[in-house]
Amino acid sequence: METESKRELEFEGKSVRRLSEVIAALPEDAAKRFLTAYEEAYAKAVFEAVFLRETLPAKVGGGARRDELIEVTPAYERWERRTRACVLDPGPHAEVSTSLDELQQGDASFAELAKARREATATQRKAARGSRRSGRKPKPRAGAAKGPDAKAA
Repeated sequence: METESKRELEFEGKSVRRLSEVIAALPEDAAKRFLTAYEEAYAKAVFEAVFLRETLPAKVGGGARRDELIEVTPAYERWERRTRACVLDPGPHAEVSTSLDELQQGDASFAELAKARREATATQRKAARGSRRSGRKPKPRAGAAKGPDAKAA
């Protein structure tokens, strides 16, 4: 079965996919972000995977990182679809955006996304507050000369 340039293989009665094939079509920077998200998801047991002897292509740290064989489950497919959309979305809030279909199918949680959006907005506001101060005159430092005629002590 072929989907989105990824071949699914059968192994011990399980559908599996090579990590190298999953990231092959991604641009280099997106592939690196995908691998970071992949490690986090694997650590949280979203899916199962095993190392292979082969290494990943050079564009994403090949030679230093082994390829993997991923068990393809509905949970993995949801995670991959969502992660792929996030790493390819150039928008500022890609990680907290979703589609109506994902919400209706239960692939995304409205409550979790709303919480993440609120946190992202709060972070953005804090960053914006710092940049607004540029219009104010800076307070003079202690011991600083006051005006062009000030004499050094």
